[in-house]
Amino acid sequence: MKDKVSVKIPGRICLMGDKVDLLEKPVIGMAIDLMMTVNYESRNDDVIEFYSYNTNERTKFNIGESPPRDIDLAYWVVLYDRLKEYINQGFNLEVKSDIPIGAGLSTSAAVSIGFIKAIKEAYDLELSTADIAELAYLGENHDLGIMCGRLDQYTIAYGGVVFIRTDYNNPGVEPINIKNMPIVVGNSMEERKAASVLNRVKTQIKEKDPATLAAFKVIEEGVYEGKKALLKSDFKKLGELMNNQQEQEIILKAETKKILKLCEASIEAGALGAKQMGAGGGGCMLAICPGKQKEVVKAIEEAGGRAWIFDIFNY
Repeated sequence: MKDKVSVKIPGRICLMGDKVDLLEKPVIGMAIDLMMTVNYESRNDDVIEFYSYNTNERTKFNIGESPPRDIDLAYWVVLYDRLKEYINQGFNLEVKSDIPIGAGLSTSAAVSIGFIKAIKEAYDLELSTADIAELAYLGENHDLGIMCGRLDQYTIAYGGVVFIRTDYNNPGVEPINIKNMPIVVGNSMEERKAASVLNRVKTQIKEKDPATLAAFKVIEEGVYEGKKALLKSDFKKLGELMNNQQEQEIILKAETKKILKLCEASIEAGALGAKQMGAGGGGCMLAICPGKQKEVVKAIEEAGGRAWIFDIFNY
């Protein structure tokens, strides 16, 4: 067992297929070089303490006790419950993140993956990348009841650009070997209403609303076409597919006026395509813009957003 462990975990973006993992359909994710650091240090007692520098939340309990779940750090709590049979000593676990919280870049999944990787390294557990990804998914979806598919956890666990099969009985990942991705991500800087959008969309799926199912079908087909485009580095085609997906987001009523403004500003500045990311109701958007990244950053910020140029993160 190790006394100290430090792991760095990336954020993620969705290149194609936002929300279709709710129907166990494939998605394409990309790990980005915006990082979260998780530090583990063993103690000489039975106390376990979680702390977040970003939220200033601290949770402390003893081995054998049931830690509280009604906290921001509940991701760690449920994963501790799943791994506690291996833990026989107290420890401190701290997180510090450069990934903005609540912007749709998946800090929650990064926290989950970071916890599992830190415990795996500290206790020398035999967990594969697939094990880590699935465990993080089960913690969020099954234990905490969060309406999520497997995009976030699997993208962050594997790194790089990945085509993810999200079906419950046979999830899996196919790495897409691409060295660079000329993208800009823009944050709309507005309060996200992702939960209400997801609740409504899931209800429409359950009720088999024709317009909703048709939009999801178009987005799903865009994922398969997007994979082909990426394998050929055909960014023009990828941009067309992104624009098409954004049209479906409007049909799903998942867009906001601010998101549309940022997408339009990006295209006017030279982007080949742009779309929102995540559940909807605000958050981040993505533009594919080879040779025009700086111009698109400027356009997004002039339209009232915050913009980044990200590189692909590989472990």
